[in-house]
Amino acid sequence: MTDNLLFNLPAPEKAGDTRVVANLLGASLSLTIASLANQQQRFILLVVPDNQTALKLKPEIQQFTQRECHVFPDWETLPYDNFSPHQDIISDRIARLYQLPQQKSGILIVPASTLMQRVMPRSFLLQHALIVKKGDRLSLEKLRHQLEVSGYRHVDQVIEHGEYASRGSIIDLFPMGSNQPYRIDFFDDEVDTIREFDPENQRSVQELDQINLLPAHEFPTDDDAVESFRGRWRERFEARREPESIYQQVSKKTWPSGIEYWQPLFFNETETLFDYLPDNTLLVVKGDIESAANQFLADADYRYDQRRVDPLRPLLPPNEIWQNIDELFGHFKAYPRVKLSLKPDEDKAGRQNALFLYYLS
Repeated sequence: MTDNLLFNLPAPEKAGDTRVVANLLGASLSLTIASLANQQQRFILLVVPDNQTALKLKPEIQQFTQRECHVFPDWETLPYDNFSPHQDIISDRIARLYQLPQQKSGILIVPASTLMQRVMPRSFLLQHALIVKKGDRLSLEKLRHQLEVSGYRHVDQVIEHGEYASRGSIIDLFPMGSNQPYRIDFFDDEVDTIREFDPENQRSVQELDQINLLPAHEFPTDDDAVESFRGRWRERFEARREPESIYQQVSKKTWPSGIEYWQPLFFNETETLFDYLPDNTLLVVKGDIESAANQFLADADYRYDQRRVDPLRPLLPPNEIWQNIDELFGHFKAYPRVKLSLKPDEDKAGRQNALFLYYLS
């Protein structure tokens, strides 16, 4: 199927410039987004009100473009939940953040609440990323240490992201952001072979020249990071002695469920998704982002007030975990923007109603 745009609205070029495309009924919304991706030699950040909209739009957009289209994963937990995101979600998030600054084209869809979330600084991710190549002078013990520092769990048999196992001269590991685990065979202090393997039957398959190793968590887990966490905790909260307290669990490097909601205490300063965006980013906004953001922050404030009284799990205030409305829209102003609306609008400078002609090629 081919699309033929029956409107002529040049895309904005400068920061703060905004165009509006309205009257986007049915598939014309996805077709507009795909057409922008096809016509523009730039990366598109598509901001939508919620995760359901993001997941719905992705396959619709992919029908009209060959450009890459991904959803930046939400933690899929409610604010201040007492359990952590699934390891596969963390893996996908870390991989997306690592790749994002180099993106030259394609579409990344992000819900408003996910975009508001503060994330690990780029410096941490770059510091803990490691490329392992066949023929590298790298000892098995050094790689084991690197995996431990990066938060990987030592197990008997590798099954899911963030795990590694060792036996003799072989290390099996499942890197974050990878679709399959790898088996690294050493000859003395040299990487002899790197192979994919099937976690179901543990059999090696395709051989590779190199792999990327990303950290296993969205926060550091080494001794210095734990000590920094402990210091920042004592500045804010009481250092309880109960073994089930967050403070004692982190001190012993046993990461409690929901530890992600204390992530800012591991860093001097957190960043936002905007800090990862490439310079050529075009911001495309669909729907009422302000209302969605306000509703999310109201829910976060309510859950904060309800849960902050637990002395073993005292909470950081919402503004340390999520951006407020002014901060969010302040970032918006730094990018050229296209606003998409389902309702018709008045045709005037910078605004236009879209008409589309569909035909089978």
